[in-house]
Amino acid sequence: MKQKEVRTLIIQEWDRWLQAQPDEPGGPTGKHSLKFFFELQDIRSPLLNFRSRGRDKWRVIHAWLLSEERLFE
Repeated sequence: MKQKEVRTLIIQEWDRWLQAQPDEPGGPTGKHSLKFFFELQDIRSPLLNFRSRGRDKWRVIHAWLLSEERLFE
């Protein structure tokens, strides 16, 4: 799957995942994106089967969430 396609699916999954998390003051942060990433790893999500061009996949996903204004840091 291409990164552009995966990015959209990751953002959609993030939005679903976030709804199941307890609300915290200040909104979601990098800590939440790391937890989200680890949970995707734990379930061996096919969403993580994208080419990262040698970059850490969590950093890629974290950057996507930041650029979509889904995180507050």
